[in-house]
Amino acid sequence: MRRKIIALLMAALFLTGCGAGREQETDADQIAFTVNGEDISLREWNFYVRMNQMQWEREDLDTYGDDMWSMEVDDDGTTLADSLKEEVMNLICRTHLSAQKAEEYGVSLSGEQLEEVRQRAEDFMGAYNEALLEYAGADEEFVYDQLALTELSIQAEEAAVADYEPELSEEDYHREGICYVLVSTTGLRDAEGNLTPFTEEEVQERTELAFEICETAREIGDLKSAAEEKGMTPVVSSMGMTNENDGQEPLMLDAARMLGVGEISDPIETEEGWFVVQHTNDFDEDASDYWKDYLTDLGRQERLSQILDEWMEQAEITVDQDVMDQVNVKIVLKELL
Repeated sequence: MRRKIIALLMAALFLTGCGAGREQETDADQIAFTVNGEDISLREWNFYVRMNQMQWEREDLDTYGDDMWSMEVDDDGTTLADSLKEEVMNLICRTHLSAQKAEEYGVSLSGEQLEEVRQRAEDFMGAYNEALLEYAGADEEFVYDQLALTELSIQAEEAAVADYEPELSEEDYHREGICYVLVSTTGLRDAEGNLTPFTEEEVQERTELAFEICETAREIGDLKSAAEEKGMTPVVSSMGMTNENDGQEPLMLDAARMLGVGEISDPIETEEGWFVVQHTNDFDEDASDYWKDYLTDLGRQERLSQILDEWMEQAEITVDQDVMDQVNVKIVLKELL
């Protein structure tokens, strides 16, 4: 029965997705658009649309239902299908534009790297439903070509910003040592992530626990040991001069910066529960080195984004809308997932 359903769906998808009245044998060779004179075939366009369509449906189908692709996402009438196609076209353009710069930056793929790509292509073909791969126009050689192009584009992008050094002051990456413990008052999560809230009595008990840990830590001068004595797991971490780009609890960090080295905060109430923090040292060399590297990488990502925008602005992109419209996103692919 499942085979019959898939067969019927494939027929419907072909009729609505690739258009009637075209010669089937030439569909894949039609040019959907060009990027600086480089042809992007209907086959490549269809492949990326379908594989991304599949991913979006895996994430959102349960939420939005079978009509998700006709759902309007803004006041201009743009549908989710329109958004998907726009994102995919930008992805394809970025990949080709970056790969076109490979020679300029002296980048090429070695034999070993191509062997790794070959293995990834084989793994890719084994990871998806055969019917989905067929509908996406994917065979191993085609997937290999796409993965090799993507790998080349990634290396070209890395080369484009390899020598870029963002302007950083020591204050930007200076880190000081902290140790903190969180006594949660929200509840416990099971293996599936479902939360069982604490009762009022349990919340009160855990509040008292936070204050007990604080008191003991101040008596012995060591929050880490005090927390471990109570069966809690302390976190040895670091803080910067500000909370910018720092994913830790802001209220906890603000309190830590008010402490002298060795001092321990009062319990800090947050939405998650009670934090207690100790300022352990005024310079954490390892954390400062890590943070400098992190901010450098972040700066290079921002610079790369600017470069990619410039390449897009300078690119000559021509579109055959009739060909592109043959890839029609209307029917969900749930039988092929």
